[in-house]
Amino acid sequence: MRIINTNKIEKVKITSDNYYVVLDFDKTITKKESLDSWMALLDFEIYGEECKKEIEELNAKYSPMELDYTLEEETKKRHMVEWYQKSMDLLYKYQISYSNLVKALKKDTLNFRKGAKGFLQNLYQQKVPVIILSAGIGNVIEEFLKKQECYYDNIHIISNFITFKEDKMQKFTGSIIHSMNKRIENTLPEELKEIIQQKQYAILCGDIIEDIQMIPKENLDQTITIGFLNQKIKQNLEFYNRHYDVVLTEEEACFQEVEKIIKKEKEIK
Repeated sequence: MRIINTNKIEKVKITSDNYYVVLDFDKTITKKESLDSWMALLDFEIYGEECKKEIEELNAKYSPMELDYTLEEETKKRHMVEWYQKSMDLLYKYQISYSNLVKALKKDTLNFRKGAKGFLQNLYQQKVPVIILSAGIGNVIEEFLKKQECYYDNIHIISNFITFKEDKMQKFTGSIIHSMNKRIENTLPEELKEIIQQKQYAILCGDIIEDIQMIPKENLDQTITIGFLNQKIKQNLEFYNRHYDVVLTEEEACFQEVEKIIKKEKEIK
């Protein structure tokens, strides 16, 4: 564990009723080895090798751009919009069904990061609001949590949702949420905004630098930001250190460490 911003960690005094949690989903709640929620809904035994080839080609082209912090912001944003739109078009093309989505998730291609399930259970017991803000597929996230028996009523999913009619895919609802535009102030329903406005502090967990944008800039002083650095650790560590308050890598990249930070159980070095 690398605690970078010790002053903020000391300043933020978490109690059970004074904070909320904002979580990315893919590669944050889930293991770094898991498929992302776009890939997890596709059972290629059903949709075929051509579908697999098309989506893998898209990912091979655009995924490196998502992790390329040398790209100019507007250029990167344009590429992300292209990637998500083309991925959505692919799902329309193959006419995803809800029953096949549920069937695909039975293959356990999504797995919790170590400690994540217990973390969600503890937050539920403490009645801490949890916002999962994801550029993935909301239906997949919802079904995964139901399958794991932890889709609690304190959890609110903000993501790309697909509407289905008689099991058949109809359309995506709302605007595209991609990795460059995930912001709670743009996406939260009013009743949820009212809930979190009553909270003094926030805990944010993500795996890419852009995840920090989930919280408004003006609220970052009251937010502990925790980054899971999954890839190219030596190359990206200094960059993550400059942006996140805490950076977790290797074996320490788990939610037990997040809970220690919240509870101040671990000595800050």
